This record gives sequence, structure tokens and C-alpha cells, in this order.
Amino acid sequence: MTPGNNFNMYTEEIELIRSQNRVECDLYSIIACIIRERKQSNEISLRDVSARRKTEFSSEFIGSSGFPDFVIRERIKSNNADTLGAIEAKYIEEDLEQHLIQVEGHLETYKKVIYTNGLKWRFYEGSVENPVWDVELGKIKDGIINWNSEENWRKLLSNLDDIKWIN
Repeated sequence: MTPGNNFNMYTEEIELIRSQNRVECDLYSIIACIIRERKQSNEISLRDVSARRKTEFSSEFIGSSGFPDFVIRERIKSNNADTLGAIEAKYIEEDLEQHLIQVEGHLETYKKVIYTNGLKWRFYEGSVENPVWDVELGKIKDGIINWNSEENWRKLLSNLDDIKWIN
């Protein structure tokens, strides 16, 4: 069992990040775990491009808002693989509303964007005004994460499974 499929492990990891290493990039391994364990994982290639710099090879990854944290590409061994979407993460305590301009730029370039801070997960296709779905796993109140029911977790995993990366 991994945090990609187990709500209790996921919540513990999020709380450990918050108490031991308060940085956005500590979410990346959990996000990757979740995406790679979804049903369409045999059709996509998830690439962490958060540390990319502008080079000829990386030109495929840079969009209107710079580099996202992850790109989702067609699962073929070629730099000419189609880019199917992007994932943008923010630190757990970040208000997602504060970075919608960045997400809008990613949406322009990648067409499909997952946007999360670990507590809230959104999927955009088309416009930042209308996410296709929005799932809140918990919220911080008085310095403590108050987790929603495991039903929200199951809804998130189902929503992720239902994304059609390849049309």
C-alpha cells in the first residue's frame, strides 16, 4: 500500500511534510505516486520538469507560464512524444487562488492542467474560471489540518482515473 492509494498514508505524509520540510517540492513524490498509480498510467509518461532550464531539449516543456512542475506526455520513448497536459503544485498552505494567472498560462499551452496544494485538487480543461472538478481533502484551521471524509479521497482518485489524457 502506498500514499497513492491509501488515504491514511496520504494524510500522514502531508502532515509530515508540513512539520518536517515545509517546501512545495516535497509534494512532488506524492503527486507522482498518485498519478502513476491511476488506471491510465500505462498510456502516459509523467515527467518532473520543475528543475528544467531553457535548453534545446527542454523547449518541449516550456509554456506560456514557464515550466510547470510536471508534464504528462504520450508514453513513447521519444522527445517528439505528444505533450498531453501539465500538473502545477503549490505548497500545502498556499492559497490556490493566488496563482491562477500561472495556471491560465499552463492551460493555454498544455490544454489540461491538474492544480493542487495537496489539500485541494483541481482539474482544468478550457478555462480557469470553470474547473472540470474540484476536490477538497482538508483545510487548515487554527494551524491544524482538518481532513474531510475518505469519500472525498475516493472521489479524487475516481476523478483522476476519468481524465482522458489521450483523445
